[in-house]
Amino acid sequence: MKKAVLMLTVIAAFISVTTANIPVQAQRKGPVAKVYTAQCAKCHSEDGKGIASLQPPDFTDPKWQASRTNKQLTAGIANGIGVMPGFKGALKPAQISALVAYVRAFKAR
Repeated sequence: MKKAVLMLTVIAAFISVTTANIPVQAQRKGPVAKVYTAQCAKCHSEDGKGIASLQPPDFTDPKWQASRTNKQLTAGIANGIGVMPGFKGALKPAQISALVAYVRAFKAR
């Protein structure tokens, strides 16, 4: 069990580090984009600015980006925050880490 958790942590860290240097356009395609569209875009919108009536954070806001650590984003996605549900039962740790990188890429737009 400990080995599995350690391995998932290493994989998640690798994905997070390797996606940080991928151009934004490349991050907007592939499996993580499908997860974002299916799980996040309903409230956070495809452009990351969020559905105004729901008042989610604006991922394109540099101040919001600077005020959150990757650890906080990971915890928020996994456990939920405010009215947002947690996804740790629905998403693998590597998918959550990839979503953190995806959310971070909104600041580069």
